[in-house]
Amino acid sequence: MDKIKEEMKKKEILIIIMFIFAIIGFSLLSYDFIMSKIRLTFETVNLELYGNNTPEELTEETEAQNEPEKNTNETSEEPKQTTNTTSSYYFGYLQIPKINLNQGLVPLNSKYNNVNKNIQTIYPSDMPDVENGNLILAAHSGTSKISYFKHLYQLTTNDQFYILYNSTKYIYNIVNIYTVPKNGHVEIRRNPTKTVATLITCTKNDDTTQTVYIGELISKEGV
Repeated sequence: MDKIKEEMKKKEILIIIMFIFAIIGFSLLSYDFIMSKIRLTFETVNLELYGNNTPEELTEETEAQNEPEKNTNETSEEPKQTTNTTSSYYFGYLQIPKINLNQGLVPLNSKYNNVNKNIQTIYPSDMPDVENGNLILAAHSGTSKISYFKHLYQLTTNDQFYILYNSTKYIYNIVNIYTVPKNGHVEIRRNPTKTVATLITCTKNDDTTQTVYIGELISKEGV
């Protein structure tokens, strides 16, 4: 009888130990899952690409606006596309080799920082050299002269794009592409422990949504 009782106690102890390890393992898995969700934050920016106009309606209306107004303090014409990282009009350039895009970026406080004139830098953007920051860019995707993001739909995850800024080439890898309702607000889903750049445009063949492209900084080079 004593041997039987002793064996039963050993089995009970073994079951208890296994139960404890199971709880610990579950807790670790839950912790990793919860932390992964915590790391993915949601930022909301205000954005209305078209307002009450369609891309076609914008074509004639905005072509006349696309050249900056003459001003004694600012350049009267947009500079030609170059490999320079800055100019008197742009603070840097967005380059997307896959779609042959090389376009200047206008500062937040510029009167030409408007989606109907340029690729718009969206408030509250951070410059590329800000650690864990987010540079948010938006542009039209229609058929007008200022539809700089009309071919953005061709991009997929792991494609790369570059930001040229302050004599440095910042290289981003696309890690997430998703759509959101076109209601004047855009939810940005990104890892706050990464330096990112976000590209936003209206979804191809869908008037009700916008597509968001999240690129994480993977390296940088001097230019």
